[in-house]
Amino acid sequence: MELVFLGTSAAIPTVRRNVTSVYVQMTHESLLVDAGEGTQMQILRAGVRRGRIDRILVTHLHGDHFFGLIGLLNSYQLGKREEPLQILGPPGLESYVGFMKRLCQTEFTYPLTITELPGISTPTTVLETPDYTVTAAPLRHRLYTLGYRIRERDRPGRFDADKADALGVPFGPERGALTRGESITLADGRLLEAAEVVGESRPGRSITVCTDTARCEMSVELARGSEVLVHEATFEQGDRVHARRTQHSTSGDAARVARDAGVGHLFLTHISSRYMADTSPLMRGVKEIFAASTLSRDFMRVELPLDPGPLKIGDCRSNEAPASSPVGGKAPQPGTETSNPA
Repeated sequence: MELVFLGTSAAIPTVRRNVTSVYVQMTHESLLVDAGEGTQMQILRAGVRRGRIDRILVTHLHGDHFFGLIGLLNSYQLGKREEPLQILGPPGLESYVGFMKRLCQTEFTYPLTITELPGISTPTTVLETPDYTVTAAPLRHRLYTLGYRIRERDRPGRFDADKADALGVPFGPERGALTRGESITLADGRLLEAAEVVGESRPGRSITVCTDTARCEMSVELARGSEVLVHEATFEQGDRVHARRTQHSTSGDAARVARDAGVGHLFLTHISSRYMADTSPLMRGVKEIFAASTLSRDFMRVELPLDPGPLKIGDCRSNEAPASSPVGGKAPQPGTETSNPA
């Protein structure tokens, strides 16, 4: 399970940050959370396989979160996509996509499902797959906005191969059955329960994305216990006036949500362009509130370990793909500046 930040800027792109989009890779599927303007180019630069995106979660209908959607859908049509694609988000998505299709006189021939999520007032499961679930909850912003929690299903416990050997379990389908929690009958007639060689199930990992929003209890409830929280931090701690007026969060607000929700790690995103030259004010005092806090940047890659342990945080660091590539290359190195400017 991993995520890649494709865009971390608030409202408008800057030289170093594109507007909002987060890519999440699950075991068998991948998702986008938001698709701001230019997301396609960020996908190509990051080396994410564009055609492998199965679902897109839209938080709200401000342009910096969905103006890149229709271009991505059109590219899928031009690329003769055949795989199904599902988009989930607030009411208005279906009419927007329909309007753009009529305006451009185009059709999408691949299976496209748009699932609108009106009237959500508490954390609600809006998607269930064999591998993961998605829960949505309303945030506190100037228009109807949803946060999302992506949680993988609980995983089977660890198989104790040494104990299985000692009990005479043969190699083959019998071991697979035990791993799935099934009992088996050995060649000598003994009944072997899975619990004798398989440990307790391991909780699935979770990633929660909360943007755009002022600090609110619903963010805390949605994110509770997540391994990773991606939370907007449009302004520095001392700029509460702007944050309240625009119903955004300060970096301190995000840190308090992370602390109160008991998450494993906080990533700050949705950074105002006023910090383009120097982002250091955003982190001032944040780690005193919540130590495991990181200011995200475009093309940052975060891998979640299978078992409890530190995250692996790095960057997509390959050259850009040639123009003819349908897949895309990886991002250029995002810079060597010590202040991590926005």
